[in-house]
Amino acid sequence: MIPDLQKKKMLMIVKTYPTPSIKYGETVCTAGITDEGEWIRLYPLRYRRLNKNQQFNKYTWIEATVYRNPKDLRVESYKIDESTLKVLNKLDAKKDMDERKKWILPLCKNSLEEVIESHQQFNTSLGIFQPKEVLDLVITPADKNWSSEQEMCLNQMGLFEDQNIVKLQKVPWDFSFKFTCNNGCKSVHKLKITDWEIYQTYRNFKKYYGDEKVALKKLSEKWMNYFNNDNKDSYFIVGTVHPWPTFIILGVVSYSKQKVNKEKIKTSSKVNNPIEGQITFI
Repeated sequence: MIPDLQKKKMLMIVKTYPTPSIKYGETVCTAGITDEGEWIRLYPLRYRRLNKNQQFNKYTWIEATVYRNPKDLRVESYKIDESTLKVLNKLDAKKDMDERKKWILPLCKNSLEEVIESHQQFNTSLGIFQPKEVLDLVITPADKNWSSEQEMCLNQMGLFEDQNIVKLQKVPWDFSFKFTCNNGCKSVHKLKITDWEIYQTYRNFKKYYGDEKVALKKLSEKWMNYFNNDNKDSYFIVGTVHPWPTFIILGVVSYSKQKVNKEKIKTSSKVNNPIEGQITFI
């Protein structure tokens, strides 16, 4: 059956940490918003095997030919013809902040419960909401090494023909956020997060500090400070994992409430630390 090919323009918002794949070697799941203001999920995407001029950061407009995956019934899910992917432009964190908000905030729900309700009624599987309070970053041990099957996936299909692609590192931890919602419900939720950014932050901290306990402590401090910031409104972007209906956190976004005193930031900075800045994905 010939798929119905569609050319779409999309503002990409989240990108998950790569996972081994039997068919594709390794894949990531990306999600964003079309120029028609609708959620879209691109999966699978062999992100690290894309040409450098095809790789994109958060808040980047891209264009590509996509088509529905008959095995994935989630309404936002599409497969992508990677050869057609074109990077258009990135929305700058300063001068384009209002433009970022214009696309994302209209999709915001009041709570996780409202996201789940939409899923139950309309089979939607992506959503965004602002938590009332983020209580903790829960860090739990995971397998330290890839399984033999995962190793086989990573080594198949000529994944390392490009010598610039290093073997995917296994992060021996799972990360979850505990939080409450703004809908009056007193329940405390706990959702796993698979955002590439938090995994890469761990790797950067481990390399920089050279000590596992210190790296995890700094990681927790960084992300708790991210949410417990009176100058920002922060949001969770959540999605389901095919074929299950359970939601996880795919990424986080935040927007300034007001202009921040730059001198105050300068004097309060503890270290001019390269790992606190832009994250390089490898």
